[in-house]
Amino acid sequence: MTFDPTERARFAALADVLIPAGEGFPAASSVGVAGEGLDQLLSVRPDLAAGLKKVLQEAKGRNPADVVKELQAKDPAGFGVLTEVVPGAYFLNSQVRAALGYSGQSPRPIDPRSDYLDDGLLLSVINRGPIYRPTPR
Repeated sequence: MTFDPTERARFAALADVLIPAGEGFPAASSVGVAGEGLDQLLSVRPDLAAGLKKVLQEAKGRNPADVVKELQAKDPAGFGVLTEVVPGAYFLNSQVRAALGYSGQSPRPIDPRSDYLDDGLLLSVINRGPIYRPTPR
């Protein structure tokens, strides 16, 4: 499913209501959520396209802030689609990830130390020693 430039502009306006610029972070529309971000997100989650298309049709010619407010109050499914697509496209942007200090997932070695012994949680069990009933042969 494709989105025309008018729908993308409408999506950018809705996205800016959810993620405005502030505290060193760019607004959603300024990092391309309606362009490359949307395309990237829908390439892995094409199931969200129909719901987003519906939201954008209902938003036609309306104030974006009013649309978001109404979706939140009256259309949980539509609001859910919008609030999944907007942040998803936003956090795919490298500029946003850099502002967060998030370089992506990376492998970390597993700590070989037994963490279940921390804080003495099992100390009473260890001190008690083994208690069991022998099984018959």
